[in-house]
Amino acid sequence: MDEDNEIGLPQKGINQIIKEVVPEMRIANESRDMINACCVEFVKHIAREAQKIASMDQRKTIYHEHVQKALQNLGFTADYLEAADSVLDACKVEAEKKLRRKNSRLEKCGIPEEKLYEMQQELIQKARQQELDAQLAQQQAQNAAVAAANAALGADMTPVMAPPRSDDDYDN
Repeated sequence: MDEDNEIGLPQKGINQIIKEVVPEMRIANESRDMINACCVEFVKHIAREAQKIASMDQRKTIYHEHVQKALQNLGFTADYLEAADSVLDACKVEAEKKLRRKNSRLEKCGIPEEKLYEMQQELIQKARQQELDAQLAQQQAQNAAVAAANAALGADMTPVMAPPRSDDDYDN
């Protein structure tokens, strides 16, 4: 296999799965590669079938119902479908835990979310004002430098006036 272009599961994950199922067995590297390729084909096969079902439902997103129907269409047993459901349930529980952890960090700070938003907006406004003040100070410094340069030039030189133009200078 061309390692740079291959799509597959992480080798460590495959090794862990194999050791869990057959801990007393050794497995050759070629066999691991073959199992990885089979896993990829398995995912592609189910994804294609689920995509067909999602298209029939006029959906652009494959939902778990589409995957379940794909597994049924491909002839997987009821036990397998139940196992897939339990994995989905476990994933939902983990997603809820992750969301709760995120929300609990907000709760632990002891400041209501509305107040945090107000504080954030005040900080943003303060930063904008500081930026405007810095720009104004820079502009004033430039203006002062120009005025000083003009004053220095004015003390050394007398203004030069252009000679008056006559009507002959203009083309009719």
